[in-house]
Amino acid sequence: MDLMDDIHEHHALAHPEREQASRPSAPIDYQALHPSHLQQVHDLLSRTFWPGVDVSDSLQYSPEQCTVVATYRRLVVGVALLSSPQETYITYLAVRAGWESSQIATKMLHTLITRNPGRDILLHVSANNPAMLLYNRFGFKAEEFIVGFYEDYLDRQSRASKNAFRLRLRC
Repeated sequence: MDLMDDIHEHHALAHPEREQASRPSAPIDYQALHPSHLQQVHDLLSRTFWPGVDVSDSLQYSPEQCTVVATYRRLVVGVALLSSPQETYITYLAVRAGWESSQIATKMLHTLITRNPGRDILLHVSANNPAMLLYNRFGFKAEEFIVGFYEDYLDRQSRASKNAFRLRLRC
């Protein structure tokens, strides 16, 4: 919401002669992945990770248990996905740029964990990703360090480490 506040403030400063519309705030909604979300989800994941991410198959694997989409009004501001109910592996967790301080990742991760009680949850995370702090707060523990895990996915110019930690939350 800070981004939208900045945009409105900039507009008010740039156009003081215009009447400024009041902007009612809206809650961030958390729901299961729906076909109507796919275009925005693919865009968000391609911007966050690498081009061409397609998670359409997530609609086939119990989306009410394995997916969380955060929306502000109709804008997708976050997404978290498990591979399936049988294999509780977090394939993607991403928050739209400008929304990082809104606790969206925390809420989505908590939702996935509570929707899958008694199940260990696994994920891989780039070695220099600040999300390591979030996973640590939830109790995820590093099981393995994998050299070159993201080698085939990340651009050579990327600042993200191509090495990864495999983390597990034991339940």
